[in-house]
This record gives sequence, C-alpha cells and structure tokens, in this order.
Amino acid sequence: MLILWLLGLLAQHPMLAPVNDASKDRAFSVYVAKLKLAVAKHDEKALQKLVDPDVISGGFGEKDQRGWAKFRKQWDVSRPEAPLWDLLADFIELGFFRETPAIYVTPYLVWNFPKDLDPSQYFVVLRDPLPLRKEPNRDSSVVATLAFDIVKRIDPRGPLAPFDWVRVETASGMRGFVQAAQVRSPQMPRAQFSLVNGQWRLTVLDQGR
Repeated sequence: MLILWLLGLLAQHPMLAPVNDASKDRAFSVYVAKLKLAVAKHDEKALQKLVDPDVISGGFGEKDQRGWAKFRKQWDVSRPEAPLWDLLADFIELGFFRETPAIYVTPYLVWNFPKDLDPSQYFVVLRDPLPLRKEPNRDSSVVATLAFDIVKRIDPRGPLAPFDWVRVETASGMRGFVQAAQVRSPQMPRAQFSLVNGQWRLTVLDQGR
C-alpha cells in the first residue's frame, strides 16, 4: 500500500531533479574547468580548442551545419556579447548527464524530460525550495512550495527576461507565479560532448525550438 501511495504522489507531483555526472570522469572534469574559464573570458580561441572541428550545429526545422566556421557564424562567436556565452554558462551551471563513458549531454531537463508530456507546455523548476507566489511580486503570499517540479505554462508567450514573472500551474492544479530565472523550458538548446581521439570536445550544439 505504501508503494502505491508513493507512486500516486509522484504521478500527482512530477519532478525532475538535477543531474551532474561530470565528476565521474576526471578528464571530463578538467575539460569542464577549461570550458568554464573560456566562457568567463569570452575567449573565442580557447573555445575553439574545446570544440570538435566537425562540430554539428543546427536548430529545429533547420538543416544541420558541420564544422567550426559554420558553428562560429551561426552562434556569432566573435561577438563578446553573443548569447552563446550565456548559454554555455547556463549549461555549466545546470550540469552534465553521462549518457555513456564517451558521451556527456546537457541540460538534464531536456534529455530527461518525460516522453509523455508536451515540452512546449511546461517548465522545469530549478530550485528546492521555490515559493509559488499568488501575485507576480516577491511580497505576494506563497500558495505552494515547489521542489524541482514540472509545471505547466499558463498564457505562453515569447522569450522571457530572467526577472520576468511567469504564471504556472502545478500537477495538483495550484496556480501562481515564479520568476523566469528559476525555471527552464525543456525546449531550450542542448549539447553533446564526446570523447574524440582521447580528448573531450563539444560535438553537437542544437538551438532547440
């Protein structure tokens, strides 16, 4: 009976806990440290050394591009303010999921999102705990406390700034507001890192939807 109760509780409150397997491979941990430094400095030359020469980049509904030159152009790498740098920083913060001994992927919330849910309709909460506010401000009353919940988007709209408030609904039907910085869409860009000739490299960077 206890097992059935727990399964029912999980069904009512779907969650997606963070995963970071980077430490399982020392060489990959060293690679991540180099990537973090390159991102912090917006260092194009350092980044190129960490990217596979045959890197694949693309997006939903677009033809994949292959090679550094096309990657550089598509992601506008030469610009210090290019969104790529923030994206890579986000990947590092969200962590890396070890798919095989020779492949890491990120972010976990894209690769591990439940197959039976439409990713366009949901957000994944990044924190535990995260207050769900009645109104879109920090002084509003708390209607629930979230913990890595998968929540439904209410009134979906375009890209959000980190301090925007978004209205969401929990699996149990409670509605409220959270800040965009505390959630991510499972349709966000995703990346794959592979062991190539004994060296870890970024091999795929997909723009998402």
